Amino acid sequence: MYSRTRHRKLKIPWVAILFMTPAVIAFIMFKYYPLLQAVFMSFFDYKLMDPPGKWVGIGNYMLLFKSSLFWTALRNTFAFAGLYIGLTFWIPIMQALLLNEIRRGNMVLRFLYLVPTAIPSVAGFVLWKWIYNPDYGLLNSLLGRIGLGPYGWLNDPSTAKLAIVFPGMLGGGIAILLYFSALRGIPQEIVEAAKIDGAGPWQRMRKVIFPGLRFIIGIQFISFLSGIFLTFDPIYVMTGGGPVDSTRVLSMLVYDSAFKEYRFGLAGAVSLIMFAIIALVTYAQLKLSNSSAQ
Repeated sequence: MYSRTRHRKLKIPWVAILFMTPAVIAFIMFKYYPLLQAVFMSFFDYKLMDPPGKWVGIGNYMLLFKSSLFWTALRNTFAFAGLYIGLTFWIPIMQALLLNEIRRGNMVLRFLYLVPTAIPSVAGFVLWKWIYNPDYGLLNSLLGRIGLGPYGWLNDPSTAKLAIVFPGMLGGGIAILLYFSALRGIPQEIVEAAKIDGAGPWQRMRKVIFPGLRFIIGIQFISFLSGIFLTFDPIYVMTGGGPVDSTRVLSMLVYDSAFKEYRFGLAGAVSLIMFAIIALVTYAQLKLSNSSAQ
């Protein structure tokens, strides 16, 4: 009896290992290997034609810390993070809550929310750049009819960040369906019991619905933060980091250092700093989520 039990415990799930192996190999090749390569490159004045080039130790990091452009990009990155979190993160949650209350036409609305994800993001950003155009853009054309404008939305440092973030305030996308599915997983008996006990809409939201969404909100928030710190496409397409570096972020600094100045060691140093920031923020969020769940 003892030997059979021991044999079962030592049984290796070969089928699971077989299915997981390709994914693990791909993950190592396309995630961890580039990360380790960036760490390696950051300690050299890396030359593509004669790798790895001259050893400079922490010289690339010292150059960054002495560069005013690096600190400007770092401030802009955190400024974008604050704007995205404050203005866009909660929109899909609110839309999912409204969608959950709609009975007729629910499927059609879910489809319409999902359709924009089929459009390439770069095409969408090009469209928004045209909307913001100060001479012939749609937004200034509409404002002109009521006697306002024109405004240089992307040409003014005071409005450029907000103009880039604004498309995210429209919501939509996969996040709504994730929150909607989580809402459907909350037992309706609990919600009805709260109504019978006299709980109002806000009390039901705070005591029943949000606790039921806590896990998916936490996961989405971590993914959302990582995406913010890696944001590149909308800024590159709409402003290119301008005007006067008011929208230049760390991801653009990586791109410019590597593919415009061919300073791959410096780009690797910026990448490692970005990784450290994302790792610290993610760790803090996980600790906060665990402490609030206890």
